[in-house]
Amino acid sequence: MKSFTNKVVVITGAGSGIGRSLARQFAELGARLALNDRSADALEETTEQCRKLGATVHQSTFDVGEREAMYQFSQTVADQYGQIDVMINNAGIALMQRKIESTPYEEFERIVRINMWGVIYGSKAFIPHLKERPEAALVNVSSIFSTFAYPNQGPYVATKFAVRGLTECLRQELASSPVSVHCVMPGGIATNIIRNIDTDHTAARDKFAGVFQKMAGTTAEEAASVIIKGVRRGKKRILVGRDARLADRIIRLLPSSYEKILLRKYDVDAYGLDQ
Repeated sequence: MKSFTNKVVVITGAGSGIGRSLARQFAELGARLALNDRSADALEETTEQCRKLGATVHQSTFDVGEREAMYQFSQTVADQYGQIDVMINNAGIALMQRKIESTPYEEFERIVRINMWGVIYGSKAFIPHLKERPEAALVNVSSIFSTFAYPNQGPYVATKFAVRGLTECLRQELASSPVSVHCVMPGGIATNIIRNIDTDHTAARDKFAGVFQKMAGTTAEEAASVIIKGVRRGKKRILVGRDARLADRIIRLLPSSYEKILLRKYDVDAYGLDQ
């Protein structure tokens, strides 16, 4: 897809982070936007920024884990614009660091509902509209953690593995259609995903966020730029950040022994809410 001028681009989780940066950059490229977020205030702020850049924006506040809301969103966008050219399933959450065996089922179910089911709903609701276009793109944001496991983040890792698998299946199933399918795999991105964790353990969350920010080597703006370039070039796997590219190489070279390397660097029992 060489040009996004007048194309209709849908972005979930557009209230902050990568989603907001994607919205702003697509606005600058002349796209018409349909934006979602669960936070009405954050979504309104993104919408105003994009309108100041000259974009037409439709906004809708809902949780992507609500299937009926997603289907209503897709139909409303199609009715308003008459076309849908790009769908970006970006919305996602993180959890506090904790071992799987002590993670409450409620937290496991919540992250699966948003990170996995949200992508399933977004894909299934929008694919029929995308297939009507001469060229279109479905973009699912996974993570570099879709290629290797990381202790104390089991629920998050599980959902990101699921998104990558889903996306690769969709790519094969849509190979004869006009829809290109892209899996985005970011490394550490400087966003508020950790600070936005819904938890009573605020001190632990803030400490976790501080450590994460030091590790995050890529800004949301840089990530959005890489994603857009990847979609332009038709890249199937869009790795975002030097850390993501390095991790990808290591996993490819050492698929059976990376766990030993990781455990030398990471004390599983020294982190998380289990302690």
